Amino acid sequence: MKRKLAHWLKVATVVIGWALTPVIGEYLIDLKKELSPYQLSFFRYFIAAVVLYFLLIFHSKVKNVDIWNSLKNNWLKYIIVAIFSAFMPVLLFLAVRDTSASTASFLLNANVVIIPILAYFILKEKIKKMYALGISLSMIGLFFVIFDKYLFNLSEFPIGSLIGNLLAFGSGFFWALYTIFLKKFFSKENPLLVTFLSLLLGSIILVFFAFLIPPKTMSISVLGAFLIIVIAVLSTALAYSFWLSLLQYLTATETGIIQTLVPISSVIIAIIFLGETITWIFGIGAVFILVGIFLVEMKRSKDLIIQTVNVE
Repeated sequence: MKRKLAHWLKVATVVIGWALTPVIGEYLIDLKKELSPYQLSFFRYFIAAVVLYFLLIFHSKVKNVDIWNSLKNNWLKYIIVAIFSAFMPVLLFLAVRDTSASTASFLLNANVVIIPILAYFILKEKIKKMYALGISLSMIGLFFVIFDKYLFNLSEFPIGSLIGNLLAFGSGFFWALYTIFLKKFFSKENPLLVTFLSLLLGSIILVFFAFLIPPKTMSISVLGAFLIIVIAVLSTALAYSFWLSLLQYLTATETGIIQTLVPISSVIIAIIFLGETITWIFGIGAVFILVGIFLVEMKRSKDLIIQTVNVE
């Protein structure tokens, strides 16, 4: 009973944590203008890396020498994945200045259907028939979500909204690249250790952008500071570590359901707390994307991301 409860608490943490990311981003960056996209990305990754370090040392019993040896032996590979990792949240947080959190979440989570395409070119993996169907359905959905209420009047589509939507999709593309190169470079490494180092190096990359690119100043409120901690600890450190442990015993159906719950939860949270609304065009597109995500995730091989090492 306790194990089952722990299982569902982890699932809830993953879904809510990832669903909150674009919502908190829009609140802090677009509505309150307390931080720049680069600053929020930096604080998110740096705080998350600190939390993951203590999880590695005290929970997973990983020694400092193991961390150092992994970095020393794979430093160039870590830099590559850290770049993909770092600019995934940057593009997302740049996007929420020009598009809604609901739209950004769906475009970001479409990374699931991008992965088989990248795997075909980078890892030389075949695209299965179910992948092709899921990708096709999601692409139709992406078209609906990106153009939304301007679908039948494209001449009036605001260029800012288009840029925001493409940035959100780009964020998902970087997430997919990150996933692919994790498998390519680190399939036999401790996934929690790799995640820690990629986030730490990502934060080091981001610190230069955070405090050199205007606006350099910050005006963080008490609520803003709390939300930064939430997005770093809950949405990043705990969500990623729980997801890695869940993948060891989740069925393909369960992973598909969880992946589809994330953007749905983002929309619900955005409607409640940000007052966002969705159109029937967005709803149709969302359904196509969700079906595509579910079909692809159902058929994805368990080794698509580094999950064969026991992290508990």
